[in-house]
Amino acid sequence: MQHKTNFPFTGIVGQDDFKLCLILNLIDPTIGGVLATGDKGTGKTTTVRALSQLMGNDFPFVNLPIGATEDSVLGSVNLEVLLKEQKTLVKKGLLAKAHQGFLYIDEVNLLNEYLMDVLLDASASGGYHLEREGISQWLDSRFCLVGTMNPEEGALRPQLLDRFGLNVLIETPKDISVRKQIADHRFSFDTNPEAFYETFKNQEVALQQQITVAKTQLATIVLTDAIKEMCAQLTLQNHVEGMRADILLLKSTRAYASFLNKSEVTEEHVLKIAPFVLQHRSKEYNPPSNNNQKDNNNNESSNDSSSEEKENHRHGEQKFQLPETVKNELKFTSSAVKKKGIEITKLKGIQNTNIPQQEDKSLAVFKTVKEYLITGNVTPIYKYKHPKSMLHIVFLIDTSASMAIGKQIAYIKGLILKTIEANPLKKIKYAVVALANNSSKIVQPFTSNTHLISEISSELKTQGKTNLKDAFLKVYELLKSVNKKAVQLFVMTDGKINHGGDQPFEIAIQTYKTYLSNLKNTTIIDTESGFIKLGRAKNLASQLKVSYMPLSQLNS
Repeated sequence: MQHKTNFPFTGIVGQDDFKLCLILNLIDPTIGGVLATGDKGTGKTTTVRALSQLMGNDFPFVNLPIGATEDSVLGSVNLEVLLKEQKTLVKKGLLAKAHQGFLYIDEVNLLNEYLMDVLLDASASGGYHLEREGISQWLDSRFCLVGTMNPEEGALRPQLLDRFGLNVLIETPKDISVRKQIADHRFSFDTNPEAFYETFKNQEVALQQQITVAKTQLATIVLTDAIKEMCAQLTLQNHVEGMRADILLLKSTRAYASFLNKSEVTEEHVLKIAPFVLQHRSKEYNPPSNNNQKDNNNNESSNDSSSEEKENHRHGEQKFQLPETVKNELKFTSSAVKKKGIEITKLKGIQNTNIPQQEDKSLAVFKTVKEYLITGNVTPIYKYKHPKSMLHIVFLIDTSASMAIGKQIAYIKGLILKTIEANPLKKIKYAVVALANNSSKIVQPFTSNTHLISEISSELKTQGKTNLKDAFLKVYELLKSVNKKAVQLFVMTDGKINHGGDQPFEIAIQTYKTYLSNLKNTTIIDTESGFIKLGRAKNLASQLKVSYMPLSQLNS
């Protein structure tokens, strides 16, 4: 066997679900790929690279970097042939090279929106038209999309999320023996990659043969009416839109049965595979069970209640759940703010912010040819672009216990909804950071899906003390890859900062000045209510030298 330096696929420990989903896509490429969502350092990328090694050199396996250019992804004119032979020849891009194979994107949630649109179009149609100077050509591009991401670094666009056939949630192993085995394997591989691979050589060959056999017998696997009905029941119970999930559940279970060398799909196969198909397509996913299928009516109410109690980790959406005793009192309705939302007129100038031109490495063919005719040298000249300016609005919401008094949190929720409703056509991405439990959390990374923001803000939980220092650090994390000139930060608080060090108020101010002082559009929205007001939020705004607005002004 050819010399290998990648980690062997069969030597990877603690990634059984991810490995299985990748294998199912090898057996049936029409499943449409897999998304692995999870913690940093859990071996997601290592697993994908090991898969390409397992399948050998003839299997198309293309890595699409998040910084890839349009020319590199779609293709371009072969400059050398054009200039020297006066022939127009297409240089294939990454999408065409991935035809009949896997297209892998690490940190897929950070991919720019234009390339996401290209992927969606190619994924739906099995190819794309390459339009370049003097060229109009169709290129086949049927591929399985493999993506890995850490949800703390941003959410994935919903349209792209649905294109992944399967989804796996990966967590850091808690079992000591598993952690020990992972460390041992990594240590051995780093010490002598060739020797370590040899210990798994037979297992690699056996797995490759098992996958090959499963592919050949896939069409013979029986899907009974009972299994089809079971799959339909699961998608209905989980309120999944459309028919994609039903079809993918049947395809994936069939591939799983074939992988196990079974002639027929069983109920156990469906129960194993269902989470991978449904959990990223359902807002309130309920894991299936045998009892769930046999007595659906008796368990429907209990399933609903359990889904409200658990925390939703679906593709980076992390929600604070309201206790039932508080939920009715703080119910989110647009009537909570009767007049208007937050004015974002201050941000109008941001849309016209001058951003330096950036070289995008897309070839300017005619300019290059002109330069060649003048100088005789083949010197590529690249296009320049003005990146689109996108507004980024962060709602930093104080959800500490004091906010439950006077129903301030209800007003805040209404305020967010009104703000979103008032700006439906603007190019805005929203994010939500919440203070609760003496700490803070990025409840929703930046997204243009306003439905997600409205949905999340309706379930914010009031509890604990206010740690504004930690919240400012979370905002700093959010803004690492964002143009700071196009950011509006709304800090919604009563100013009662009582956690985060011996002097939490002063520490919070220092944290802001250290990490967020370059923000030019920060507003403190004072949510303090009651006859006697202490003015802590106003003092906070004064200390930070930012805009100040009482909540009452927005309701007047």
